[in-house]
Amino acid sequence: MLLEKVAKLELTGVFLSADQLKPFPNAADRGAWNDVSSEAKEQWVSLAEQYFDFNWPALKMEHYMALKRKGDIHGYLNPHWERRSVLGFLAIAECIEGKGRYLDQIINGVFCICEETSWMQPMANTYLQKVNLGELLPDEADHIVDLSSSETAALLTWTYYLLKEQFDSISPRIGQRIEREVRNRVLMPYLEHDDYWWMGFLEGVRVNNWNPWCNSSVLMGFLVLEKDAFIRERGILKVMRSLDVFIATHSPDGCCDEGPMYWSRSGGSLYDCLELLDLASSHKVNIFNEPIVKEIGRYLYKVHIHGDYCVDFADGDAKAGMQGDVAFGYGKCIKDDNLMQLGASTSRRKVGAIDWFPLYRYIRDIFQEKERKSYGVKAPYVRDSWMAHAQVMTARETEGSEKGLYLAAKGGHNLESHNHNDVGGFIVYADGLPVLIDLGTEAYTSQTFSPQRFELWYLQSAYHNLPTVRGVMQQDGGRFRAKQASYRQFGNDSEMQVDISEAYPQEAGIISWSRSFRLVRDKKAAVEITDHYSLNEPTDELYFSIMTVCEPVQGKSGSFILEYDPGKHVVVRYDAESFIWNFERIELTDKRLQSNWGNAVYRILLKAREPMIHGTAKINLMRI
Repeated sequence: MLLEKVAKLELTGVFLSADQLKPFPNAADRGAWNDVSSEAKEQWVSLAEQYFDFNWPALKMEHYMALKRKGDIHGYLNPHWERRSVLGFLAIAECIEGKGRYLDQIINGVFCICEETSWMQPMANTYLQKVNLGELLPDEADHIVDLSSSETAALLTWTYYLLKEQFDSISPRIGQRIEREVRNRVLMPYLEHDDYWWMGFLEGVRVNNWNPWCNSSVLMGFLVLEKDAFIRERGILKVMRSLDVFIATHSPDGCCDEGPMYWSRSGGSLYDCLELLDLASSHKVNIFNEPIVKEIGRYLYKVHIHGDYCVDFADGDAKAGMQGDVAFGYGKCIKDDNLMQLGASTSRRKVGAIDWFPLYRYIRDIFQEKERKSYGVKAPYVRDSWMAHAQVMTARETEGSEKGLYLAAKGGHNLESHNHNDVGGFIVYADGLPVLIDLGTEAYTSQTFSPQRFELWYLQSAYHNLPTVRGVMQQDGGRFRAKQASYRQFGNDSEMQVDISEAYPQEAGIISWSRSFRLVRDKKAAVEITDHYSLNEPTDELYFSIMTVCEPVQGKSGSFILEYDPGKHVVVRYDAESFIWNFERIELTDKRLQSNWGNAVYRILLKAREPMIHGTAKINLMRI
């Protein structure tokens, strides 16, 4: 798609030179930086003040080795991220103040990072390197382009762009060191390799968010730092070739099967790339009008529930952390008012976390803020969406409002990116708050990306809103999938139907299992989940798991009550003649899960009272 666009152009002179490219003001443009909002100035300067005397942490090799020894990735990554975040804090504060107060510390940070043995994460040794797989330590020659190395390159690239004049006034060697390290560690390896799995050039290897994420960082380096015109052009064209794979293999309905949190670095990073290509080509390379590009952007508001809450199927967090500059900018480029509205309604970006530091996005956010503020403050709250290819539905009780019931459900298969075994799973919210949930995932460890991934309890179907038969759960793999998925709207109701029988292995003994998800909109709105099942022989080892953040309380016969907000409740009704209910409290000790759900969640079990071979099971949920 992108290469096809370029093929129609006379390539020479299509792209602006590095000196001509001005995506936003550098630090020398005092007028632009003085015009930054007082809130942003205070936010960034007060943050940088905390690191004025920062002692740059050592990256200890014992922590690098801890991945293989103990499965720990964070002992090394936390100081690795801290170095980068602090450099970003200081760079933005220096641009805002323009007094030179932070320059010495910024230079310290630049050289600390440039002197690191490797910019790769410890995880790179387990799933990127083709040699020395048993090696515990990095080598200075291990220049592989992964998320960490490319993000580091992007941070240094934009630090250079913002502060080059100030650096040169102190010593030209600062900028030269950045140019050399980014080129040697990222840009040249990128050109020399077609075998990085995320590029999309290997047969049978599927790409995910890594493709646009890594490509966006690499593109930034070629556009801003590369002086050789031939190499620069080669790099830009290769990025476009790789992005074409991502676009061509993306779900045509725009659905990101990794979830909205990862959309920030799949669809969101695609936007970063397309924005830069459009700008660098003086609008000659522009594909924002392509239907698939529009659908990838629209996905975000289709799965937005309220505030930070989004539909969190797969590994993503329920509190996805909306990035207003990405949503608003993407919406503006594809001329979609709903996406612009979502971006404008997003609260001020939180800063201060020690994590990836996307400097490009932070600067864009600062200079886009006034336009967003003038646009509006309310999210679009779309009423319905159906993404047929991915088999995902969303429906809310009231268009344009978080009030009322919200239902999301999925079919799909169990080889999705960042997959959980969750074919036929669903979630329910009330008034924008969680009631029946998809847990998401704990903080990543080496096991998360290992063959033992699905031994992790929160990835298993028994800890999703799904049935378990004869103790047999769904299994991972592409052949374990939904079939006969359909969707319809009739009257005021929205309904999805799907057969989930093939998501379970044969030992479950399932002949057929049809599941429907229905949002009923009338004076007494309700969510109805109905299962019609047939088994090859009777069993009483049949139960339904229902995951909730609300402590269940016994209601009238055949019901239990969930309080989702002080004084606000839903009642869940079930067939008490066929099923008996109980629940367990699951204490959460992982900080990532706690950040979404607090200190505990509850697993409700509806268990068959007697052996069954076929039947219908139904739950009905209403606000009371």
